[in-house]
Amino acid sequence: MTNKLKITVCAMLVLMLLSGCAASQSSMKAKTEESYNYAYDTAAAEEPAYEPAMTTAESESAAGGFDAGEADPNYGNHKIITTYTFEMRTDEFDAHFKQLQDKAVQLGGYIQSSSVSGTKPVTYSDYGRTANLTFRIPTAKAKEFVDFTQGTGEITYSNCDTDDITLNYFDTETRLGVLRDQLDRLKEILKTTSKMEDLVELEKAISETTLEIEQYTTQLRRYDDLVDYTTVHVNINENRLTKGPAAKESIGERMSAGIAESFAAVGVFLENALVGIVCAIPVLLVVAVLAGVIVLIVKLIKKGKAKNAVKREAKAQERRERMEKLSAKKEENTEEKSNGKSDNE
Repeated sequence: MTNKLKITVCAMLVLMLLSGCAASQSSMKAKTEESYNYAYDTAAAEEPAYEPAMTTAESESAAGGFDAGEADPNYGNHKIITTYTFEMRTDEFDAHFKQLQDKAVQLGGYIQSSSVSGTKPVTYSDYGRTANLTFRIPTAKAKEFVDFTQGTGEITYSNCDTDDITLNYFDTETRLGVLRDQLDRLKEILKTTSKMEDLVELEKAISETTLEIEQYTTQLRRYDDLVDYTTVHVNINENRLTKGPAAKESIGERMSAGIAESFAAVGVFLENALVGIVCAIPVLLVVAVLAGVIVLIVKLIKKGKAKNAVKREAKAQERRERMEKLSAKKEENTEEKSNGKSDNE
């Protein structure tokens, strides 16, 4: 790419980034002021006064729950993600389970996840079933669904959590607009370029910009989905059976059945243990061979060290004997010299 073209592209990118930042700040400020002006006018015009959208979780252990209207996600043109959580207990598990599913479909929502555990209670004091449901309900109809849920069973826990993503949403929207302008500029430059190296560089820049546009577009769609559809988690607990026939088996029969099951469990455990040991024989053989080799090597090393210690001790003994002999010879020579001098005298 020629120096002139490089300078032109760099200057355009810098100007676009600066204009994007300024546009982001001005757009955010304008939207924020518009939102707060709208909120103020609405609060002054309506009675009772509307409370701002919640930004922290609200929990109640009472069965009465709360008013879903307090967390209107469309208030003041804010982008609010709302999540409800309910726990209920009921004697009509099947009916309430179906009613909630039908109501969600009726309001244009859908079931995101559903799971049921346990068995239907039949005899006295049997534990009931537990269902975990997650609904996605259009935000405009979330209050109706929440009110219906609170009137379905006995609510033992309720929670509403909101997350205001207004700033992130408009910032992402502004960045996306800047990237689209940048892509248009790069395509215009591409039309007027004939050199191969310039074409390669421009194609690379266009690909990178297109990828960023797709990422921001996906993020905005995700925001829209979370804002337009409210998430409702419902946990249904079936009450223990307090009325109905007692167990048909007598205490003795139940005890003998329990003992039989225990013996059967022990037998299964021993059977599985035997199968595991037999299957592990090849591995145990390999481990035994490796252990034998290691023990043998250790013994040989110890034996070699013992032999070396004996040799060193023998050499030391020889040195001591030599030193003793030399000392004895020196003493004899000294005595002989002293005797010779006395004879001469």
